[in-house]
Amino acid sequence: MVHCEIHPVNPQRRFLERAVSILKHHHGICVYPTDTVYGMGACASASKAIEKIGKLLQKDSSRLFSFICSDFSQMSRYARIDNNNFKLMRRYLPGPYTFILPATNVVPKKIRPKRKTVGVRLPDCPVCIELVNLLGEPLANTSIAIPGRLRGDPKEVRPAVLNEVDIMLDAGMLEEPFASTIVDLTGEEPVVLREGKGEWR
Repeated sequence: MVHCEIHPVNPQRRFLERAVSILKHHHGICVYPTDTVYGMGACASASKAIEKIGKLLQKDSSRLFSFICSDFSQMSRYARIDNNNFKLMRRYLPGPYTFILPATNVVPKKIRPKRKTVGVRLPDCPVCIELVNLLGEPLANTSIAIPGRLRGDPKEVRPAVLNEVDIMLDAGMLEEPFASTIVDLTGEEPVVLREGKGEWR
């Protein structure tokens, strides 16, 4: 695994470009900081990497999946967002929230077969957003399986992912490392499925 110590606010472009090369050209999986905890993911269009993530999800059904996007335009390729939900989401994003929405046909079946919904994220995190911008597409993101350990501490994360990922962007200890708040927007009213770092009001 390639390990890069990256600046959390002004990420070094050479490290981001190295991650993009591994993700895009080598079907790799990357660990990166977000505004909640460290996540791991692959290019949304990289079929071989998507297969790897699909297998991880099958082995551990507790792992959550989402797309990390750089803006609403990118997000709308993978999730159906009506006007009311768009207005609501703009109040909270970028931020520590995962929104559940109806999935479009672009969502790879190998990640979530038979599921008609998808989680989408727009983190308030320079490293994560710059990485997605350079990729030109979302990250197919899944959680890191380290039960009982702090997923915001790279010293805890690194040994847990050594055999699963190809590169890690290490931004140091994350501030207030709690999971995102998950909100289901597929019904008539928003439903909070998990209270996390993001305050819902």
